[in-house]
Amino acid sequence: MGQKIDFRKTAKRSVELLKDKKGRDIIVLDVRKISDFTDYLVIASGTSDTHIKTLFSEVEEKLPISPYKKEIKNKTKWAVLDYGGLVVHVFHTDSRKFYNLESNWGLAKKISVTKVNKRKSKNVKRRKGNN
Repeated sequence: MGQKIDFRKTAKRSVELLKDKKGRDIIVLDVRKISDFTDYLVIASGTSDTHIKTLFSEVEEKLPISPYKKEIKNKTKWAVLDYGGLVVHVFHTDSRKFYNLESNWGLAKKISVTKVNKRKSKNVKRRKGNN
């Protein structure tokens, strides 16, 4: 049987990674009491397609778990990494305003990201099965 994943810690780690690559307006929402498909949402903004791809890749490559699903396109305005108990959304600033996920999850508890360590990310051991 596999080890239980602490998705709160994983969400906070994703925040550190996003901050390291200059992600903007990062928030973490605890949706455990109002969602039946995930526990935490991390929402961040990037300033360009390249920046969004960089943020997406940083989280995907350095979190110690593999996503169940990921969605990113060449001309992206919104990229998603779905880890089951954690979903990471990276938006272009304009798209984030348009979709306004924060208001859609208005009943969610907001977790402070200012308490997340501002230390530089350390290399995380690569997951088995990744090429």
